[in-house]
Amino acid sequence: MSFSVDKSRGLYPYIDRLFESAFVFNANQFLLDGGKTRQIKRFLSGLEFDSIVDIGCGPGNWAKIARGQYVGIDTSPSFIKTCIKRYSGDPRKRFIQADAAGITLGQTFDLAMLISVLHHLSDNEASRVCHWVALSTKYFFVLDLYPNPRNPVSRFLYAMDRGNFIREPREQERLLTKDNLFRVIRKEDYYCPNRFHRHTLYLLESRSFHTQACQSADQDHSHVIHVL
Repeated sequence: MSFSVDKSRGLYPYIDRLFESAFVFNANQFLLDGGKTRQIKRFLSGLEFDSIVDIGCGPGNWAKIARGQYVGIDTSPSFIKTCIKRYSGDPRKRFIQADAAGITLGQTFDLAMLISVLHHLSDNEASRVCHWVALSTKYFFVLDLYPNPRNPVSRFLYAMDRGNFIREPREQERLLTKDNLFRVIRKEDYYCPNRFHRHTLYLLESRSFHTQACQSADQDHSHVIHVL
C-alpha cells in the first residue's frame, strides 16, 4: 500500500525544509503524534542497556534515555547542530552527520534505535542498515508508521510525510528479519491519542552479535555478557 505522492513539486520542497527546524519537528510530534515517549519507555522497560546508537536521531530527543554512551546519526546538518548544542555539557553523547546506510562506526552498543525512520529508507538502504546494526549491537528497537487507510486524516498525513516507503507490518518484519540477521523478541502496535497515527514497535535480538559475543567469551573467560 502506497501513500507517497510526487514530492518534488509544489509546496513539498518547502515543507521538507520547514521540518529541518527542531521547533517545527517537535511541535508536529506533540500535536499530531503524541504519546510516543511513553510508549517507547513502556515497550523497552525491563531491557538491560546502557549504550545506544540512534539512527536518524533528529533533534536528539531520545538521547535522554541512554544511561551510558550515546551516538546519534542523522543526515540533517541542522539537526546535528541542534544536538551538539543541546548536549554540549555531556561528553558521553556524540553526534555524527552521515548517511546511516553507508556508515561504519567500528564500535559496539547495547541497543540500536530506528524511530520513525524505516519508512524513509528503501529496501536496499534498510538492508544495509540492518547488516551493520546486526554486527554492532545486541538489540535493535524499531518504531515505524502502520498504514491507517480508513482514516481520511491519516491518509492525508501519510501522503504528506517526507518518507516514501510506508509499509504494512508484515513487510516491515520481513525486511527486518531478512537474511536471518535478527530474531523478533517482542512486537506490538498502538494508536496515538488522536488516532491520526498508528505505529508498529519491534524489539529484535541480533543473531550475529550474540554469536560473536559467545565466541569472544570462550576466548576470554573474564568477559561478561548481559542477555535479556
